Amino acid sequence: MIRPLISMIFLVAIASSSYAGMGSVRSREEAKIFALNDAVGQNSITFMSEAPMEKFTGTADKISGSFAMDWQNLEVTSGKISVLVRSMKTAIARRDEHMYSSVWLDADQYPEIVFEISGLNDVSTTVKNGKNVATAMAVGMFSCHGVTKPLSASVTLTYVPENEETKKRAPGDLVMITASFDVVLKDFNITGKIGLIGSSVEEVMHIRASMYANS
Repeated sequence: MIRPLISMIFLVAIASSSYAGMGSVRSREEAKIFALNDAVGQNSITFMSEAPMEKFTGTADKISGSFAMDWQNLEVTSGKISVLVRSMKTAIARRDEHMYSSVWLDADQYPEIVFEISGLNDVSTTVKNGKNVATAMAVGMFSCHGVTKPLSASVTLTYVPENEETKKRAPGDLVMITASFDVVLKDFNITGKIGLIGSSVEEVMHIRASMYANS
């Protein structure tokens, strides 16, 4: 009796393990790859500084990247978003050149700022105006000025499956993303000229992003 019972337990364990494996494979198969695409909508990033002596808002539009996403399993979303430092503009050319210099972002040595997303936390989904909408915290590693640190960003995703109307903009399913997060300059060894950070440049940059992608 003992030997048949052990055999039955062993078979059940194998079956359970196989089922779990099938579930993870299925999740990977259901995930779609989305690439940022300006044909869907203009990808842009805004960064804001509100120091006592000077306030300015800048933008960047050379944004690229892709991510894997399964709307039924958003927590495992992963991907990489990059922005070219020299696409960052503040409406004053001289200030922009200072920003690109080795004293600030050093665009020659570190030409890109990168966010590698490893997952989504605190996911909440709903349907608004017939569109699937999710809010979450995107977590991952943020690289800027040669320094890489963990970062979390508040994101809202609007997902629209492909239909005749969306095909007029781009093929495949569409995703619209808004994100917001803050970057503490000293955390990334951005010191600038002595005395400017805290007076003319805020110690924390407030980042807002609007991104559009299709599968």
